Amino acid sequence: MNTRYVLERIHELLQKGFARVGEFWETIPGLLRAVFIILAIVACFNIVYSLIKAIIMNKATWKKKPDAELMYSFAAGSGQFQRSQIYRDAHKYLLDKKWSVFSFAGLAYRLGNYESHSKTIAFLCSFAYLPMAALGMVEMMLRAAVGVSTYFVLNLAYLLLLVFLWGVNYVLMPLFNLADKTSWVTQHCPKCYTSFKLPVFECPHCGEKHANLYPGRCGLLYAKCTCGHFIPCSSLSKRKELKSYCPKCDYALAGSNIKALTVQVVGGNSSGKTAFIAAFQHQYVEAIQKSGVRDVSLSPEEDFRDLERMYQSGRTEKSATDEVRAYYILHGNKGSSDDGIVIYDVPDEVILSEQYERNPLNFAYSDGIIMIIDPLSIRSVRKECESMTGADSVDGFSDDSTEDIIIHFINKYSEVAGRTARKMSDTPVAVVIAKTDLTAIKRKIGMVKIKAEFSANQNQYGSLEEARDTICRRYLSDIGLANAINNLESVFSRVSFFPVSSIGHCADGSPFDPQNMIAPIGWLARQCKSSINDLTAFVEEESR
Repeated sequence: MNTRYVLERIHELLQKGFARVGEFWETIPGLLRAVFIILAIVACFNIVYSLIKAIIMNKATWKKKPDAELMYSFAAGSGQFQRSQIYRDAHKYLLDKKWSVFSFAGLAYRLGNYESHSKTIAFLCSFAYLPMAALGMVEMMLRAAVGVSTYFVLNLAYLLLLVFLWGVNYVLMPLFNLADKTSWVTQHCPKCYTSFKLPVFECPHCGEKHANLYPGRCGLLYAKCTCGHFIPCSSLSKRKELKSYCPKCDYALAGSNIKALTVQVVGGNSSGKTAFIAAFQHQYVEAIQKSGVRDVSLSPEEDFRDLERMYQSGRTEKSATDEVRAYYILHGNKGSSDDGIVIYDVPDEVILSEQYERNPLNFAYSDGIIMIIDPLSIRSVRKECESMTGADSVDGFSDDSTEDIIIHFINKYSEVAGRTARKMSDTPVAVVIAKTDLTAIKRKIGMVKIKAEFSANQNQYGSLEEARDTICRRYLSDIGLANAINNLESVFSRVSFFPVSSIGHCADGSPFDPQNMIAPIGWLARQCKSSINDLTAFVEEESR
């Protein structure tokens, strides 16, 4: 009841006040009223113009985050900073009599400072100066009285809006941050072997690199770089499309968030590691591109061009002896991460020498191992092939001892992975027997031979895979590698055997047809329950 009475009294007082102002206004001569209205219009124009100019001058004014080359988001700090700059500059323009031409005060300032050699023009300027100065003084008082109070009200309203936005942002920030972090996949640098969750991202506009580009005070979906452009800062806004780098060594990565099947290819010199990788990438990429089931990209592109050239020519080149080379086959996804296969070509020198100590491998985070065995490294097999297909058929054989390679590999792997002597590793190992296109080898462990034996003895073998493992293992034992295989199986609980023919030339000049190339990596993908399991199964089916 008291509140209602107070409001009614205020209303009555306002009515009386306006009535008295109206009565006073009517007593003013018409010419003065017209002048006052013109002054009020000019003052209001300059009040609005000063505010608009301050807004335009500060529209790109954002507050820089001290520990990054990013700006605070509008809701988390830049809005308040921009508001204070606009409020300051608007007052400066409002009370500045010099800058506006559409102003009596501005005209009076210009007339007072105008210099002319003509006495007539000088007299007219000085004659016009006094009335303009008087009008300008009244205009400036109106500007100050109305403008300052108007700016105060607008600034207060804008401040309250920004406080509201800050509160909403404060609530949403941990939610967006959590959603982003749950999408992170552990990545590994192929150069320095550092493991990390979030790489360094490059601004596509200025090349600036940002180390902590995730939802936070710089933005929930997009953050503003110091160059003035907005870049995605969340997995929801396609941050993965930015170029990314290792946070430790600054190595350019193939992708920023890859669910990769990481495979180490190990073997002796000239055992066929590069040939295997070249043939695999050719069959795998060709099958996916022809079917169109997924997008596929290769990195580094130059290295894959070299692999394809080797495949087409049928001749491989010796790999670097002190460099572990990484090959990325990536499949784009609509989601926050991409799928892929990362294949590491590990030189035999790194395994057999102490070079490993200075250039550590990433066996600790391997999803699977492919152990390439060259049967021609066994003298008896070479002699058999020479007698059957000629001396040229055994050119380029591996002169490394397979048993030494396996023993050194086990020692290196155990050291890096932290495996104790009594504990077996569950990392799957695909033992690939290379060069099975040679007749003497093909007749014993070729897939045609394996399928025939499986069909004839299905009661003995539970599956074709079991028959393949048994026949290949028996063959390796027969050529003198029983101890090497026993050593491998004493450390790794999941070992499977594959006869493979990678690249070469056909005697009749027809295109060489690689055999069983997809099967080893397909088996690793199944063992690891990898996200690319369906793709490898599809390509394996297509290649049969």
